[in-house]
Amino acid sequence: MIIFTKDTIGYLETSIINIDGQFKSGLTVTYEIRSCVDDSLVASGTLSEVGTSGVYKTSYTFTNAGQYRFLVTPPIGYESGMEDIIVEEMITKIDEQIKRILGLCQENYRIIDPQYNKMGALLSGTIKIYANKSDCDGDINPIATYTIESTYGNWDQMTEYKVTKTS
Repeated sequence: MIIFTKDTIGYLETSIINIDGQFKSGLTVTYEIRSCVDDSLVASGTLSEVGTSGVYKTSYTFTNAGQYRFLVTPPIGYESGMEDIIVEEMITKIDEQIKRILGLCQENYRIIDPQYNKMGALLSGTIKIYANKSDCDGDINPIATYTIESTYGNWDQMTEYKVTKTS
């Protein structure tokens, strides 16, 4: 099985081996990529040989996540082949996600516009997180902004603290 990431170029390769177990060069090898859902043809063509190695390849960019089959058809006298392909969604903006986690762990983090009750307990405010110290110091380029809200019960003890992402 081959795993690709959606919208990222991937390379599909195969080798052709003769009866003596040696790589066979100089052949015309065709391929098809088919959807496993409905067996529809997604792409087809001729594989290019890598030098004179007997290894044949093509590149392809899958635009939809899902499961596919890579079918290889060499000339008569050689064995055809098939490989399963899984195309996954890209983990979107993983760098941004990590920075968001770091920000919520109070790295490059700031609370602005705090509102307090008569006893001085925090009622609401805004949290902003930043990629680095200078952005935090200058209050520029926030990665994300969150609204914070607190509620209090008897004796001004906090009963709820909520943080929601606003941008």
